[in-house]
Amino acid sequence: QEAFQEATQLEPQLVSAHFWLGQLAFEQGQAEAAWRAFDTVVRLDPDNAAAYHNRGVAAYQMGLLEQAVADLSAAKEKDPDDPQTRYQLGAVYLMQAVPAVPGAGLPDAERLQQAKTEFQAALDICPGMPQALIGLGNLYLVQGDTQAAIEHLQQALEREPKSPEALYALAQAHAQQGDLEAACSTIDRFLALEVAEEWRAQGQEMRQQWNCP
Repeated sequence: QEAFQEATQLEPQLVSAHFWLGQLAFEQGQAEAAWRAFDTVVRLDPDNAAAYHNRGVAAYQMGLLEQAVADLSAAKEKDPDDPQTRYQLGAVYLMQAVPAVPGAGLPDAERLQQAKTEFQAALDICPGMPQALIGLGNLYLVQGDTQAAIEHLQQALEREPKSPEALYALAQAHAQQGDLEAACSTIDRFLALEVAEEWRAQGQEMRQQWNCP
């Protein structure tokens, strides 16, 4: 990292050094530093689709959803065949569709459709893409279509059996369908993984709600 920082000081217009500083910031969980680095890349190289994509992901991590949509849409315009950009844009639309406070209104139907379009586009480009399958699974959960959610999440798990995102959502889908035995066994698979403490606490809370043995 110090080498790239030194390179940007010696040659401020060096796009590759700023880009790698952003990548390193991502690896260290520093979304704001990543955003600044990719913002510099975008200003230096306005046609850099990857920089728009990464700046959009950083904005998403910072909770700046409108900025994320703008950046990911720009990345899609420059590289429409990148499945990761299509997936990420769908993920932002899905977050925008769901009320910030549970029960504070109905999901935004237009945003849900936009999310579905992007997830499906990602799958068209990259069939079987686990992230896009999980995105669709979560979208169907929001819509209350638990069977479709289960089908997509199980497809994702066939490709990534230890995906915490897929297992967490699948447990919720089984619970919504009334199959608490399957919900409990799935949340136990989730809890057997190494996940963030906050996420683990939510899983434990769900387990108690379902009276898992």
